[in-house]
Amino acid sequence: MDGMPPPQIIWDLATAHAVARCVHVVADLGVADVLDANGATAEELAVRTGANADALGRMLRLLAGHGVFAEGPQGYVHTEPSELLRSDHPQSMRRFARMIGMPVVWNDFTELAKPATTGEPALNFGELMAYFADHPDEATIFNQGMAGKSAGAVTAVIKTHDFTPYSTIADVGGGHGDLLRAILDTSPSASGVLFELPHVVADVGVGSDRLSLAAGDFFADPLPAADAYVLMEVIHDWPDEKAAKILAAVRKSAPAHARVLIVEALVTEAPGPHFSKTLDVLMLAITGGRERTPSEYEALLDDAGFRVERIVPTPSRYSIVEATVA
Repeated sequence: MDGMPPPQIIWDLATAHAVARCVHVVADLGVADVLDANGATAEELAVRTGANADALGRMLRLLAGHGVFAEGPQGYVHTEPSELLRSDHPQSMRRFARMIGMPVVWNDFTELAKPATTGEPALNFGELMAYFADHPDEATIFNQGMAGKSAGAVTAVIKTHDFTPYSTIADVGGGHGDLLRAILDTSPSASGVLFELPHVVADVGVGSDRLSLAAGDFFADPLPAADAYVLMEVIHDWPDEKAAKILAAVRKSAPAHARVLIVEALVTEAPGPHFSKTLDVLMLAITGGRERTPSEYEALLDDAGFRVERIVPTPSRYSIVEATVA
């Protein structure tokens, strides 16, 4: 934004939600999926998706101005960013865009004034999970969106950390187990336990010879014993008090030799825009949680009876906070 007039900066920021909502709607409609290599007009895309041609054309025009789709002689064509909204793209972000645009999630952003004045989100993470338990279709979109968002991080974690020394690995709050399955694929002698809420485990299906499923609530139920506990984007869902309880539950079940591996986006203290700062406000709005600095994770883990051994960046926006039993 360097060199932009200050009024333009404020105008762009105050209206940025318009572009965001277009991304959500176009992703939900599946426009990228029905746009082939030959290109298509807004009218053709509207017929294929059941949209209104005029409204869709205006939204695509706005998105094209931001590099998502482009206008060509035959109508709209794909760009590298719009390709990511295809369901079949290996790095597809369609599921993530649909998840962020869901009313139960997006409405939390419209209520951001509440946490600004009270510190509490319109709907905390526990209430959000309860909502999804009663709305399985939306829960599926949410779980798919989380998996899509974390796909790149899963690959980065596998490349960064050697899991072969562990016989048993517990993935705590691991969703559908994408990370745990990837870990087991690279650690053929290890077994894994996916610990998740009952309605999430029910959607995962059966386990395998090396992957078992454990339904439970880490605030109420004991965690399995394991050599390593992996928590990817779990601690950031909660405020400090709840985060401390999760880590205390891990410590209670952890053998003396166990390691804890927390995969999160660490907040940088450097000025300027940063992924972690945006994600931090997303957590403030959606779950009441927060992103944390390295020192804040060290303090949480120390209070829970762990000692941070190292913090390792991965080839993604996430880092691994590695701790041992103190």
